[in-house]
Amino acid sequence: MSMTKRTEQIIDEISHLQLEELEMILKEILKRIDQQKRVELILDEYIGIGEGFWQTDAQEYVEELRSEEEKNLPE
Repeated sequence: MSMTKRTEQIIDEISHLQLEELEMILKEILKRIDQQKRVELILDEYIGIGEGFWQTDAQEYVEELRSEEEKNLPE
């Protein structure tokens, strides 16, 4: 993975920080990573939960709705 200019700037800024500042930043980064992982785990629980609910393929359903709308459009 290549670094973006922004990432390079952040790393450069980090190199000038004191230990206490680095620890604060590390804590915040770890907190954000943990939050993101928890969100992903919660969302993973819902993947596929509606499977079979409609008893039809989602794309077929959308195409059917579009077809019905086209029939009802004024000419």
